[in-house]
Amino acid sequence: MKYPISHYLLTVAVSAAVFIGFTACSDDPSSSNNTKTDDGKPVIPTPVLPPVTEISPVVTNQMSVDFNPDGTRAVISGGATLNLLDTTAIPAGAEVAFTSVELSLVKVTPTGTTGTPLQVTFNKPAGAIANVNWSELGANIADDNRSDCGSFRLYATYMASYDAAKPSMYVSRDSLDFIRNETYCQEPTIDTTTTPIQQPGSTVELTFFTVEVGTKDGMGISLASGTAVPLASADLYFTSDELTGVIYIHSANGVQIAEYTNARDSKYEDDWTSEDLPPEPAHMSDFRFKEKSLTTALEGFDKYMFYIATTPSYNATTGDGFFAFTLFAKPDTPDANNNYNLTVLIYKKK
Repeated sequence: MKYPISHYLLTVAVSAAVFIGFTACSDDPSSSNNTKTDDGKPVIPTPVLPPVTEISPVVTNQMSVDFNPDGTRAVISGGATLNLLDTTAIPAGAEVAFTSVELSLVKVTPTGTTGTPLQVTFNKPAGAIANVNWSELGANIADDNRSDCGSFRLYATYMASYDAAKPSMYVSRDSLDFIRNETYCQEPTIDTTTTPIQQPGSTVELTFFTVEVGTKDGMGISLASGTAVPLASADLYFTSDELTGVIYIHSANGVQIAEYTNARDSKYEDDWTSEDLPPEPAHMSDFRFKEKSLTTALEGFDKYMFYIATTPSYNATTGDGFFAFTLFAKPDTPDANNNYNLTVLIYKKK
């Protein structure tokens, strides 16, 4: 039975924010993780990929994998759309949508491919969707344990259908080869001969709060009150590009903003994001920035980066007038007025 897309979305809905790991499992004890290599490490099975279909309206967009400076995190970009004009694959009057997506990672060796302990995660859509954007789904690769380096292949599998009874009617796959340098798997050397230098602001404790604000609702954020206020009174406000969905940050009333610089050094423990906050209590020294980089507008507000805001009363010693903020939540698409409702997480002096 075929359904119109509204009924279809409800029928194929699945739970959101599922973390997808790619260490395969089996009920057969002979295939358990007790199998080890000669060096005593467990053998990780190669993920099993579903077969692709000969006909599919799925059009893939080029993927990319961009690691942070120490190689512990990588953001996955790219995705796929549907060619709704493909009459060979789509019958007249049928409404097609993506029903499921998967990311799988393998290590490439001279003899083939194997599994890897590197973790690939993303927020799985809560139902059928019209297009796939891995960046918006928070797709990333993580390795805090320096567990695997070398050559890898990332597979993206896209499933689509116009029939609720056949959610895998179309299956397409894209892949990307990349290299993770061996230096990322080496333990950093620690110089114990020098006396640690106390970081500025290390004694200033911070607390955080969240504010709901839109990109096209005439509202912004008052840092003093920690609330949404009309634009005329706002210290921070946000706009978006109607074509790309890119979010822009703006400041007013003498407030200046900059990107934090934690992610630009070889120290990976403090590359904070909305999903990886500093341990409580946070301190002003957790968020480094360059005062010469302060400006009044920034492009690309997202949840994988923190930003700094300073007011005219900013004091680098006491922490007065200092704020660190990030995008905590944003819908995939704007509302009917092209407005994105944003949840902004903000740290301030306790």
